[in-house]
Amino acid sequence: MSAPLSTWELLHWVATKPTRSTREDLDALLARADFTQVARDVLVSGPPSEKTTALRVLRKLATPEAHALARLALRDEAADVRVLAARVLAGTQDAADWRRLQEALDDTEPSVQHAVMDSLARMNPAAASDLFLERFERAPLAEKLNALATAQRLGLPESGALARLGLASTSSTLRAAAVALLAREGEATEGLLIQFLTDTAEDVQLEALHALSRRAHVPASVFVPLLSASSPLQVRQQALRSLVLRGDASACEPICRLLTAPESSLRRMTILATARLGCSGATRALLEMLARTRDEDERADLVTALGQLGGPEAWEALRQALSDESLRVRRAAISAWTSDAAPPDATTVMLEHLRGAPDIETRKAVVLALLSNRPEMAHRALRLALEDSAPEVRRMAVRALGLEASPEALQILREHQATERDPDVLRHLGAALERQQAPGDTPISVDSPAERLLFDPARTGQHVAEWLAVPERYPATERFYFYAGGNLEQLGTDSRLHAFQYTALGDQLHIQPEGAPGRSTAFTVTPDPPASNGMPHRFRLELARDILFGTDAPRTLHFIEPKQTDTASDDDF
Repeated sequence: MSAPLSTWELLHWVATKPTRSTREDLDALLARADFTQVARDVLVSGPPSEKTTALRVLRKLATPEAHALARLALRDEAADVRVLAARVLAGTQDAADWRRLQEALDDTEPSVQHAVMDSLARMNPAAASDLFLERFERAPLAEKLNALATAQRLGLPESGALARLGLASTSSTLRAAAVALLAREGEATEGLLIQFLTDTAEDVQLEALHALSRRAHVPASVFVPLLSASSPLQVRQQALRSLVLRGDASACEPICRLLTAPESSLRRMTILATARLGCSGATRALLEMLARTRDEDERADLVTALGQLGGPEAWEALRQALSDESLRVRRAAISAWTSDAAPPDATTVMLEHLRGAPDIETRKAVVLALLSNRPEMAHRALRLALEDSAPEVRRMAVRALGLEASPEALQILREHQATERDPDVLRHLGAALERQQAPGDTPISVDSPAERLLFDPARTGQHVAEWLAVPERYPATERFYFYAGGNLEQLGTDSRLHAFQYTALGDQLHIQPEGAPGRSTAFTVTPDPPASNGMPHRFRLELARDILFGTDAPRTLHFIEPKQTDTASDDDF
């Protein structure tokens, strides 16, 4: 049996391991009785990686001895070490530590200065605010930016005074930071924010726009002038978003003028904005654009917008769009025809298209759309799909019916079993019938891993599953949550949450982003071999196209089956 690691050996191992040290690693060091002495030696003569590891543990320790060691490290040659030393001192209330941190404000490394300001502000917010104000006029640009950022992040008492000093700067970067800080001050600052909408610098204008966009009572007239061609593209785009957020149809006329903008991205935003605002006067212009543009993305957006605006001319154009040369445009038209805004004959049009569309992808898209948006037509559409000449369409129908626990679905599957000849469809048909007949059993089929429900691929019985973009980087990775009810949430590494609706039927995954055309792709769910060490089962969700972000590149997500908690008591044995 090998001897246990010494405290220094453990610290060295944690500092040099290929992956980032965990809370458990730091707790293991913290539990060592001689850790403080080892940390002192390391901070005197160790490499930077060991010094920063020692300081991370000292930050958790938060004792006078830990603070004394942090003061020592505050003079280290390595900026990373000085940064962590400053953060360790945030937990002290010692006047000597305040003075040491105040002296460290003159550090030439911005990251150190940022950490020092953060610690000062946490120790004494009022005193730190006064200190930042006192130094502001003579401070270099980096320190001014750090002061504004710290005041904004921690809400310091004199934030408004700091912001006003920054607004007078000749640096647009500093003015933008000052505007962001001023935005925290409430309605009293709106006049100043509106003034900075006409700033000569684009980044300042954008910061003021972001601040005012979040205030619903700011009138649309404030944003309309920024739609002019003299404004930078990003400013026009943000002004357009602000107007859409307000839902004020009085802005339709100036917004419609952007339909002729030279920038494709702005035209596409405008197309969808006219639909969101209900700009019925835009219908003629949208129809003319649809007739002349050959850009696939723009045509799909036009079809989506016309479907929302409606009207006889629009629906006639949307009828023709069902046969467009572009699959994306056809799918946008199908979504429009199956929406709540569609005319009374929409179901008839869709069923005719399901019978007569020449390509397989369009027929599959019609089935998916009817299942998602017209559930009362589901069985009729699936019966037609089971008569389709393409096995792919029949397989999709079989799997859709297999996911439905109803006597009618079971009867349809049994009737079709007598006439189906394709081996692959028959395999899916057998699995669907088995699942229908024994709904209480949840065996994992090795031969057909794709039979698992998308939101619950490992048959855990849960109502939501978490899929990871890069499992090795958990939790610092994109996460996707598939809910049983058809809701999908994407949590980015920036902690922003985006919501979609999804449908997973057949071998197709369809998602519907808010305010944008739906997107579909073929998918498979396959299990990775279980590890010999008893780790949870893993599954891969392979998308032929990355519809989550609207690109044609393939995408793979990963699911790790939760470990089963052992709930047995001693009485069970």
